[in-house]
Amino acid sequence: MTHTTRSEAGGAASRDTAHNRRLGAQGEAMAAEHLEQHGYRLLARNWRTRDGELDIIALDGDTLVAVEVKTRRGSGYGSPLEAITMRKARRLRRLLLAWVRAERPGIPRLRVDAVGITLRPGDRPRIDHLRGIS
Repeated sequence: MTHTTRSEAGGAASRDTAHNRRLGAQGEAMAAEHLEQHGYRLLARNWRTRDGELDIIALDGDTLVAVEVKTRRGSGYGSPLEAITMRKARRLRRLLLAWVRAERPGIPRLRVDAVGITLRPGDRPRIDHLRGIS
């Protein structure tokens, strides 16, 4: 019988957390590049408040856009975009309004987009961009 000590379990959890952070950062970098290639002007990344975080804040023409990025390796758990619920989309919109109040008062047009990145070994990344989820 094998026993896992608390430190071993914590070590595995911290490795998983570090891996997820690296995966998320990789996906956010790919999403930022994708957005810039499609004419978006990036204003901020990883803007945080006590209520949450906006992965990317950008301008698409005269519209301010908060972009939620989800990244997965493979499709075993479905599309990355399936992880974004309507509740999450509403929270992202509230965070975007908070960003506008703090950083850029007066921007009239707001939108929340989602970018899903699927990474598959030996294949090109799949990038799905949904505009106006909230």
